[in-house]
Amino acid sequence: MTTEKPKAKAGLGKIFGLVALLTIASKLAGLARDIIVLQFFGTSYINDAYNYAYLLTGNILILFGGLGGPFHSATVAIITPRKHDEGTGRLIAQITLFTVLVLTAIAVAAWIFAPQLVSLIAPSPGHSESYRHQLWSATVAQFRIMLPIVVITGVVGISYGILNVYGKFFWPSLSPAIASLAIIVSVLGFSGADTGTCLAVGTLVGAIGQMFAQLPGVHSANLKWGLPTKPQPGLQDYFAMLWPAVVSTSVGQLTVYVDCFFTSQLREGAWTAIVNANRLVQLPLGVLLTAMLVPILPRFTEQVAVGDIEGLKSEFKRALRFLWFLALPLTALLFACPSEIVRVLFQRGHFDQNSTLLVTEALTFLVPSIFFYVARDLITRVFYAHHDSTTPYRVAMIAIFVKAVLDWVLVGQLGIGGISLATTLITVFNLSLLAFFLKRKIGSLGFTSVARPLAVMLTASAACGAAAYCLKHWLAVQFPSTSLAWLLSSLAISCLTGLAIYLAICLAMKLEEPLFLLKRLPLGKKS
Repeated sequence: MTTEKPKAKAGLGKIFGLVALLTIASKLAGLARDIIVLQFFGTSYINDAYNYAYLLTGNILILFGGLGGPFHSATVAIITPRKHDEGTGRLIAQITLFTVLVLTAIAVAAWIFAPQLVSLIAPSPGHSESYRHQLWSATVAQFRIMLPIVVITGVVGISYGILNVYGKFFWPSLSPAIASLAIIVSVLGFSGADTGTCLAVGTLVGAIGQMFAQLPGVHSANLKWGLPTKPQPGLQDYFAMLWPAVVSTSVGQLTVYVDCFFTSQLREGAWTAIVNANRLVQLPLGVLLTAMLVPILPRFTEQVAVGDIEGLKSEFKRALRFLWFLALPLTALLFACPSEIVRVLFQRGHFDQNSTLLVTEALTFLVPSIFFYVARDLITRVFYAHHDSTTPYRVAMIAIFVKAVLDWVLVGQLGIGGISLATTLITVFNLSLLAFFLKRKIGSLGFTSVARPLAVMLTASAACGAAAYCLKHWLAVQFPSTSLAWLLSSLAISCLTGLAIYLAICLAMKLEEPLFLLKRLPLGKKS
């Protein structure tokens, strides 16, 4: 027993490093996509229309079909204890068939009621009738083009789960880059019509490519496929696990629809600003959470299956500390240099100074949510490991009403910033409730043991942010220049200095996370 545990930890670290590197590549492709889309369409109504339509299609693929989504999580939870069974292939075939049939019915209904759905999520009160008609027409057209993504969502999520269970991490981590590249090609090649159709078509083609990219890995799992007429053992358990998770994610998604509803009353481009601010936050978050949650969910599930709750608690705290160690300095830098980051990345073409101000305002109030977001998502996986998706669902149900009240109160006071601040507050609310219910389920997690390293990380990240903030202002005064090259250079100098200070403080205080990172990453030392 004592000799196996270090090997398991090393394996987890290596998988984290591999998935992190692949996810970084995917996220960079997504960033390139955002830069090009904003260059061509800025914060115009066309981009707003695309983002409204994407909310009901492409965003569904990310949340429901992505790594950590309900289809992925349910598949992992059900297949993991059966991965060596002879009937697993037949079970997966049945799961996929039923999922596709249900999602197809939903997509057809959504196509029929598209105008009503669009007017519901983006009522745009306060805008002229002509503007609303223009916005809604563009949104409905793009929405209907992208509707097949709803069906693709289930197939991709199930495929991700299969590949996760059988230890194949390459394509699930990298395939989202296919979607981004398809949009880039479509915009560069077909944006002349200026209707946003190129955005919708590129998104659909990318989703299809993302789905087909999983097939070689699924085939290499060497499962015995078949489609029996009788329900296979595990099918009922899958849906019992899936539907509460789907409803929970849907309810969580309703908070985004609430944001969309309140944002639609603000100025043109407000929703595009919210979306891109969130993507900037998700850039580091997506890397960290995907890299950690992909290997950790099967580990949690196995520990629950053998009754090793103390081992699960230890693994949870270790993972949370590592996530916080990586997330906190990035949070500090985003908080210290938001406008400079937005300007360097996006301000060109149709994305002007006004657009920069919009995105910066949204970003500033959203950044603090990173700290709570990583903990919330990690805790949720502990519930999933217990085959309990009901508790996260109930918490999400409560949160939707709280979010509506927060938006109603804060949007009138802070505008776009009110939407972001409400998101940060609701993340704290969700985390608090989930932690409370998890304690009742498995007992105390022993957070007191995390207090000292967390205090060190918070202090070091504060120093990181302060150093970056002061240095960027000093450089701006000493070497005034508006060129993009100098702005990028000064931002890089400021951020790298801040990160060096953060790492130095953590090493001086003898935190184990820096050493763990250096030893376990693929490019680091072998232990």
